Amino acid sequence: MELVQLHLRGTRIAANDHTPDRDAHRIEDQPPRVLMVDDDPSVLEALKELLEVRSGAHVRAFSSAEEAMMSTSPSDFDVCVLDYRLAGTDGLTLGAMLHQMNPDIRLILISGELTPQLELLATEHGFGWIFVKPFSTDELLRAIVH
Repeated sequence: MELVQLHLRGTRIAANDHTPDRDAHRIEDQPPRVLMVDDDPSVLEALKELLEVRSGAHVRAFSSAEEAMMSTSPSDFDVCVLDYRLAGTDGLTLGAMLHQMNPDIRLILISGELTPQLELLATEHGFGWIFVKPFSTDELLRAIVH
């Protein structure tokens, strides 16, 4: 099962200590509000369920950047978990747009590979974390709730 593989095999790849005050607009005892965008339905559903069950997060999940932008507002979320490779607008571009509209939002990028160029671009666009598939779901949970 893919969720088990995600949980057992990976590690956090990069962290950016220059993210905005992470909880400035969230009431401290409230579960995080998470926007998740991934075009792989099995990954999307597995991560959504994991976040809701293990952290109590309120998760809105979408399969495309366009669908997410039409259906939500960046102010509705504390954190965004975005797949890099999406049909249409990619996760990096989506994250940059969301960060421009809400500088306090925490951005997490998920990618199948990490290059120095992608790491630099993600950092420049406001991403605080980059996870490479397969990754540790425990590390993802820590990035979301902190």
